[in-house]
Amino acid sequence: MKLLTSMIEMSVIAVFSVLFAGYALFIYPFEKLTQLVNPEVRKNQIKYAPQA
Repeated sequence: MKLLTSMIEMSVIAVFSVLFAGYALFIYPFEKLTQLVNPEVRKNQIKYAPQA
């Protein structure tokens, strides 16, 4: 029973690790790139930028 519990725990940790790594490597960079080239986002960044 203890072996089964540890196997389930390790599989859950492995699944979440793969999901996190996949998001960090494949989805997040494209979101940041889209944010950089989106003209509406750039307009709002300039509009709400702190005045020095």
